[in-house]
Amino acid sequence: MLAVVVLIGAISARFKVITTEIKDMLSKLIFNISLPLMLFTNFLRIEATPKLIANSLAVLGISGFVILFLFIIGWITSRLMKFSVEESAVFRAHSMFGNTIFLGFPLIHALYGAEGLLYATMFQLVSNILMWTAGVVVLTHGKGVSWKKSIRQVMNPNTIATLAGLVFFMFSLKLPEIVVSPLAELGSANTWLSMLYIGAMLVFANVGDLLKTKSLYIISFNRLILAPAILVSVFYVFGAFAGLAPDKLVSSVIILEASMPCMATVVIMAKEFGADDHLAVGNVFVSTILSILTLPLVVMAINSFL
Repeated sequence: MLAVVVLIGAISARFKVITTEIKDMLSKLIFNISLPLMLFTNFLRIEATPKLIANSLAVLGISGFVILFLFIIGWITSRLMKFSVEESAVFRAHSMFGNTIFLGFPLIHALYGAEGLLYATMFQLVSNILMWTAGVVVLTHGKGVSWKKSIRQVMNPNTIATLAGLVFFMFSLKLPEIVVSPLAELGSANTWLSMLYIGAMLVFANVGDLLKTKSLYIISFNRLILAPAILVSVFYVFGAFAGLAPDKLVSSVIILEASMPCMATVVIMAKEFGADDHLAVGNVFVSTILSILTLPLVVMAINSFL
């Protein structure tokens, strides 16, 4: 269903219904309005229970280790393949950070509802903090960007919406339905706006000269196949033989978030911090196209083994 809307976005871009300017405006609309509202109102729709709170804390803890694991895969691969310094920087950043916002949230919300989105939000909170700290260091080779600037980037509308929603969730605070209902309806548009944006982005990505670059396909293999296969195996082993696996929904959300194609925000970061943003666009393009095939397989693997 989501792929159908991606196709509509691509066709709209091809026939100039969605122009480059509209695509950029869509991105701002999603990042600053519909996504924060979806995140915030999702917290208001669920009741805080000991189980949900415990699972949320588990996601926060496990997410950091999973993102570190993704970085290690990227670091080892870039060393083995002997990529250049510039190519390695983008490769390692994209190894760590997937498209958890524009694709991950809509997909997980469609599959697992409000509770799944809650756990996805916890994963993104950790990812967001690491992206604007460790991610900046990776892209700039550890120089040239102040921590103060990175911290300012962490406090974006989505982080603020998540923290505000978390306060409402933890203390069981409520808003009048006349306020919540329109905010939630506008937030629910995020799924479809995000799919339109991804479709348009794929059309406008000028990557023809990059399609022979092997790192594009290696990063896609790592993110879309290798990492999820290892994570499914690890969670299966911990659950089946050690009894230490977290709740199945927690495991499912974490694995899916780690299986997303390359994050589009890294393109913007690469451009701002002097890394190879054109290569980053190629990573996003190839991995997003291939994820249409791989994400259903990851869901099937999760359902079969967890």
